[in-house]
Amino acid sequence: MSAPFGRRLVVTTIAAILAIPAFFLFARAITAWKQGYAWAEMDWDDKGHTSMADFLRAADVGKRPVDVNGQACNEYFLYREGMTVKIVCPRGGS
Repeated sequence: MSAPFGRRLVVTTIAAILAIPAFFLFARAITAWKQGYAWAEMDWDDKGHTSMADFLRAADVGKRPVDVNGQACNEYFLYREGMTVKIVCPRGGS
């Protein structure tokens, strides 16, 4: 095996290994973006800001209307388990 071929093989292997997680991250970001949530809406644990992890988690979170004490609210839930992530009700009531 010649030196240029060996070097090319190493570079190609490293590129292939890095391309797989990069593709997964890109696909996840596109899926999260297509959910259509506002940036502030994706603060899943109410810490006051939305992180990149919150943004990527949006791919797994759905939104459905719920009734809480006679008030129309939105429930955010995990698609996989159906567990509630958070419930947001309009301030001041409706």
